[in-house]
Amino acid sequence: MTFGATDGSLSPSTELGATLGRIRGLVLTQETAQYAVDLLAQVAHETIPKAAGAGVSLIHESRRISVGATDMLVSTADDLQYSLGEGPCLTAWSAQTAVTVEDTTSDPRFPQWSGAAAEAGVRSCISVPLLRGRDSIGAMKAYSTLPGAFDEVDRARLTRLSVAASALLGHVQTSETTTRISSELRRSLRSRDVVGIAKGILMQREGLTETEALTVLTARARATGIPFAQLTADIVNGHGAPTERNTP
Repeated sequence: MTFGATDGSLSPSTELGATLGRIRGLVLTQETAQYAVDLLAQVAHETIPKAAGAGVSLIHESRRISVGATDMLVSTADDLQYSLGEGPCLTAWSAQTAVTVEDTTSDPRFPQWSGAAAEAGVRSCISVPLLRGRDSIGAMKAYSTLPGAFDEVDRARLTRLSVAASALLGHVQTSETTTRISSELRRSLRSRDVVGIAKGILMQREGLTETEALTVLTARARATGIPFAQLTADIVNGHGAPTERNTP
């Protein structure tokens, strides 16, 4: 499925409506709810031409839970936000407004996340809140490896998709997946603790600052293809830890 075609095929809005129509009648069980979340992330990716990946995050009882991501770039960028407690997705959710980062190498709003995200290969992103009534239940986001990749058209498309996603995922959050989200919440909290411990290990062993330790972890995850959360867990467990200050 490709959005934005100009060769006489379906327009983006028509294809988007058709895709959402496929989802709307399926959110009845936990299995189909997960299918809906994954498909929404994929639709977001395909809706934004320059996106390298996209994802959907839900909030449960003020805790941040990622439930849909198209690839490891998205997972890594989100993991960094959760472990650092800052980033565009979290701000879009808390402030209930769209957030665009033009270039992670120069954006001053999220100093820790931006540096680590740039090291992971993310150069720009756009995040929009998932709003259900007056409540923000999460965020939808797209990432790019290019600076300045997103414009007002992309923002409008992602916002339009988020409206439909909010109606679907609000129902998912409050019914079908309560047990699953609670389980993911526990894993998320454990993962955040593990990241902090892994940074501490590198800081003590290699004489690094906290920022340098995070940079080394991010670079190693990118170079090896190991998910960020798994890499930090391996370090804490005594396996596969970076041993050089300038780990590629």
